Amino acid sequence: MAFWRSKKEKSSATPWAEGKSFKDFFNDAVVELEGLMARAPGWYHTLPYSGAMSVEEAKNFEIEKRALWRRVIYDAQRTQLAGLKWETRGDGKVCPDCQKQDGRIFSLEEYESLNQMVMHIGCRCNLVSVRE
Repeated sequence: MAFWRSKKEKSSATPWAEGKSFKDFFNDAVVELEGLMARAPGWYHTLPYSGAMSVEEAKNFEIEKRALWRRVIYDAQRTQLAGLKWETRGDGKVCPDCQKQDGRIFSLEEYESLNQMVMHIGCRCNLVSVRE
């Protein structure tokens, strides 16, 4: 059975029985990435890991990252998590926009604006839970 079972397939014992499934996030990520790719035809060649993956593998990786990013925000909001901290890799490949966000803590009230931010192709940043 797929990890992102449809709403009809979910059992009441599943922690995410209400709300969006991972497949919903995945489908949204496909649409988001395809839009970004259409605006940047050479997207693959700008990736920090372009030589390590095929174009198809890179596309799938980018979709999964977006889906997970949005799911983290969704779950943080749903569970009333105190904050999410933006973390970069801290190396020379970090883009200027992400560098500006590094270390920033988004509060519960800011999750919707965080969710509206578009993760650029090749972003390697993470969102980390802040409990206090």
